[in-house]
Amino acid sequence: MTADPLESLLRMRRVAVDDARRGLADCLSAESAAAAEVTAIEAAIEQETEVATCLTAGDLEVEAFAAWLRNMRPRQAAARNSEQEAESATTAARAVLAAAQAAVRVVEEMLEQQAAALQAEAEHKAQAELDEAAQRSGPIMQM
Repeated sequence: MTADPLESLLRMRRVAVDDARRGLADCLSAESAAAAEVTAIEAAIEQETEVATCLTAGDLEVEAFAAWLRNMRPRQAAARNSEQEAESATTAARAVLAAAQAAVRVVEEMLEQQAAALQAEAEHKAQAELDEAAQRSGPIMQM
């Protein structure tokens, strides 16, 4: 018996959903890592700012902080940019997953319609056979 093309299509669509889920998981992981990087950099900046603005901090500490901060700002900007890119990738991955799931639903509905049509055809054929058998047996006598 040959395989139903819709069944094959459904298997392919389900594989696409699995791939989309894995892609989304990867994006969520990257987004989480990027957010953690931003949080760590911002916490470091806050901590170093507190130390540098302390009343007991001398000129050397303040100058060292200023130099350190000049180096951290580009890293902070890059981390924020990475976080935004990761968020965009996650949004796109969610859309891909939604489309893949919708494609599965469409094929499942097509299979349901096909099954209903086959059932209706079988019922129609059975009724036709019953009608034919009734015609061959002749009229039923009434008493």
